[in-house]
Amino acid sequence: MTSISEWKRWVLYNLIGEGTHNVLFEDQIKKLSGRHYENNLTIALNVLVDNGILLKLETNKRKKFIVNYERLNDAQKILNDTRNWAYSKDNEKDHNTVNQYFSEPEGYNFWFNIEAQQARKKRSIYNIYYKKTDNLDFSAQIITQKYSRILHMGSLRQNNSNISKLWRACQELSQTKKKEFILQDLQDKERKACGNNRQRGKISLAIFKKLEYIEEKGKKGNSTSFKLTGKNPPFTTLDKLINT
Repeated sequence: MTSISEWKRWVLYNLIGEGTHNVLFEDQIKKLSGRHYENNLTIALNVLVDNGILLKLETNKRKKFIVNYERLNDAQKILNDTRNWAYSKDNEKDHNTVNQYFSEPEGYNFWFNIEAQQARKKRSIYNIYYKKTDNLDFSAQIITQKYSRILHMGSLRQNNSNISKLWRACQELSQTKKKEFILQDLQDKERKACGNNRQRGKISLAIFKKLEYIEEKGKKGNSTSFKLTGKNPPFTTLDKLINT
């Protein structure tokens, strides 16, 4: 369970964390918190209101919350308190806490997450989702200590989607003599679909591994090498994908 103090920061982030002063309706808060909604969030809202940091108003029978401008400095102090932002592989609570700070992509179900090591020992969490109406349509939520970003990968059922382009690239890379490849190979093969920072490439490899389309074969320097397992998307083959 996320602590009340952590929920306070989540509320304030959604109200003023991006540099603008937003208004949050009560139903919006439930929608933003999604599957993470719990009683501590309600308590956090009430505490912020009782302390005068938030104002609770009612418009057309809808309750809404805004930051009290007279207490803006106090709100910023709570928002900027990073003592609870600990990224530890050994502490599952930290993973749960991070997952609850930002809204999830609409229309998608949470599937799994991965952790990525960044420069200067910073870590990011990659939450992977599949679309409710198409279980081969994927999105990823990238969460760091300072921001959240949604990357839509598209569907393997769509020939021109990023995820399909990256799957074809993996299959083409498997035709080399070693039949193995690393993330950098994928980046070189399909730069546009991977994106400038390679995040889509990293996400696609995690998805293909989870679907058992690829498997790890070892290390090449500091990079993990992959090889196809022979399992393919259930509806097509490489030739069909290329010729569609």
